[in-house]
Amino acid sequence: MKVELGKIGIINHGVVLNRVKPKGTEKSEQFPVLTIKQLLLEEEGQLPESPVFMTAGESKKNSLRFAREGTIVIGLTSFHRAAVLGKKHEGMVIPSNFLILEFPGGIMDPNYFAWYFNEHPQMKKMREIAIQGDGKVKVLSIQVVRKLTIECPDLVTQMSIGNLYSLQKEKERLRKEKLRLEMAVLTEEMKKLAVKEEQ
Repeated sequence: MKVELGKIGIINHGVVLNRVKPKGTEKSEQFPVLTIKQLLLEEEGQLPESPVFMTAGESKKNSLRFAREGTIVIGLTSFHRAAVLGKKHEGMVIPSNFLILEFPGGIMDPNYFAWYFNEHPQMKKMREIAIQGDGKVKVLSIQVVRKLTIECPDLVTQMSIGNLYSLQKEKERLRKEKLRLEMAVLTEEMKKLAVKEEQ
């Protein structure tokens, strides 16, 4: 059965970082921020750079949206895909260039949703229509995302597909990481040979 995302899920924007800055002499705290660049690097099997931090005022801490294991995010700008966050992302603030999806009552397996949103041909077409903007910055509209329809089989089927997708993504990430490491070793060997030839 097909259902609209807005009818089965809770879809919210991440936090606007400028709105939570401390005012005057208000006490503040620093938090790591989830970034699109970090997710892109992770997809390529690369270690993320040093985390980006933001400062929140004491009075605004309750309005922050924190990543938890299993949280689904969708990039609104250059990362128009769904990602399922893991333990390494826990405690990171999710900023406003992400949508956050939650499915109450466990109606949707997060990895199944990521597979359907990212890979299903019909969803790819709908996603292309949902992306708006004429210039370099293409933005995914939250209103259109709420209207997107998704096939919702039983949870066992979802979990089987989601698990396979998760394993396939991890295999691809490890393949890219292996290639990157092999290239780094090759580059070092070539540098050593160049130094020997100069001597």
